[in-house]
Amino acid sequence: MTMTANKTYINRSGKKVLEYVPPVSIMLDLPHILTRDKILTINMPYLKLEKKIVGNDIVPVRFIDFEDEDGIVTLYVQELKSKKTYYLSANMECDDMWFWSLSDFDTLTSSM
Repeated sequence: MTMTANKTYINRSGKKVLEYVPPVSIMLDLPHILTRDKILTINMPYLKLEKKIVGNDIVPVRFIDFEDEDGIVTLYVQELKSKKTYYLSANMECDDMWFWSLSDFDTLTSSM
């Protein structure tokens, strides 16, 4: 775990989008983060929904780490079944377009 990213990120509109929540969590206030209080915690499982050309893909993943640089946040995840590791990135200045979403089980089931 690096967790060496900036402690907070405030976008050009003045909105706090990213905040480091010690010891192993971040608050990521983007519309496609569907977790309680927008918190993501290292080593916790989430459901990743990815928009595809045809349909959507839903995969359980574990949040491994993150980085942020120049307004881009990068989330490192590992698929629970295949153990495949990759990253998801988002522009923290733009919240009207997204290709993936992360949700925790509690938030997903409470919104139904």
